[in-house]
Amino acid sequence: LCDHGSPVARVARAREAVRKALEHKLGQPVAGICMERREGPEFDFNGPLLEDALLALPTGTRVRVALLFLQEGRHAGPGGDIVQIIQGVLGKRPDLSVQTTKVLAGHTALISLLAERVLKSVSVRLFH
Repeated sequence: LCDHGSPVARVARAREAVRKALEHKLGQPVAGICMERREGPEFDFNGPLLEDALLALPTGTRVRVALLFLQEGRHAGPGGDIVQIIQGVLGKRPDLSVQTTKVLAGHTALISLLAERVLKSVSVRLFH
């Protein structure tokens, strides 16, 4: 399960919650990884980089990268950062087979979830 990566630990905790739910639903191990992250041990909560995780796979592994991105763009779109990272890895590790999911935008479950959240929304006063 790959997200962008963040300097904020609570973002990584949100990905971890999704990772656990996905692992439970699939009934098989799911790793949490990020596309990019800041250097330093204080950002280790992001987990491994996509590139490093793919390079560390055993010979001949077939893997699916689930994209935890809302919409396509320079990161998760055609020719974006994720595609370039995967192509770079496959250039070094042609024994691997890597597929990605589509981004979340447009998925019927997302639309239903957002509609449910709108119906349960809470009024917020922006000006006092």
